[in-house]
Amino acid sequence: MLVLVNGLPYFSKNIVADLNEFDDENTYVFCNTYESKFAKFKFICLLPFAKAMISFNGVSDESSSLNWAMKYKKKLIMQWHGTDVLLANQRLAKGTLNRKYIDYASHLVSAPWFVDELKGIVSEVNYAPFGYVFKTGNSNPYQKVSVLTYLAKGKESFYGYKQIIELAENNPDVDFKIVGTDGENLQMLDNVSYLGWVNESTLMTLMKQSSIFIRLTEHDGKAITVSQALSVGCEVIWSYPFENCYHYDLKNGNIQVCFDQVKELVESRGLVPNQKNIEYAKATLLRDNVLTNYLNLLKSRLND
Repeated sequence: MLVLVNGLPYFSKNIVADLNEFDDENTYVFCNTYESKFAKFKFICLLPFAKAMISFNGVSDESSSLNWAMKYKKKLIMQWHGTDVLLANQRLAKGTLNRKYIDYASHLVSAPWFVDELKGIVSEVNYAPFGYVFKTGNSNPYQKVSVLTYLAKGKESFYGYKQIIELAENNPDVDFKIVGTDGENLQMLDNVSYLGWVNESTLMTLMKQSSIFIRLTEHDGKAITVSQALSVGCEVIWSYPFENCYHYDLKNGNIQVCFDQVKELVESRGLVPNQKNIEYAKATLLRDNVLTNYLNLLKSRLND
């Protein structure tokens, strides 16, 4: 069975490669209709021969590709990620939500909280995470308590810059490594290093050296960096409640109190990685397990 995939290119390319490896019954083809005129032509040519279409983006406005899918009466599955959920809720509040694709499609979400966030928009949603880690483990003791976080360049405030700098100022004995931004126009402190963009190999090395990973986004999906941090035994402070993580409430929490609790745990454990987090990642976040579960959910939607 031929299944066409469009949507956010980064996610779509990766998941199509994974699905074609794990699914011996179906063939998945990615068409980058967002960025390529040729891909749009390819999509229209292949659509009559496809059984279904997967949109790796929840669509709540107008889409020519989804119009074609509905015209040919193809099964449509939407995989929601994060920003698309925000946009749908904003459009719902403004009365500009386009429901024609939403009401026609089946829906999967990559984070459990999206089930609640999409209430009033989608009648039935299945939690179907697809982010995974390739391996787990870390037995090397930390030299000291240190923090790693990610702040996207140009969006530092959205990713918790205010709280990170507050922690760095109040904990001068703790090193804070920040990836994603080079620190331009940001506050410079002796214990803060802005490392800019790093590749995945460098990121994993930094995570293995960091006892605490912090992610304080205003809105989020099931971030792969959280899975990666758990896989190497970091303690994780996240602005969303999730298994084996410490939840920090952006509206009502005290970041220093939360940080002190986690820092004390690391020190009481003798500055070694959290093996329970590693075992959790081994049981639930490895590639084979995640993709097998995801494919089972996807097939149930493709075949219903």
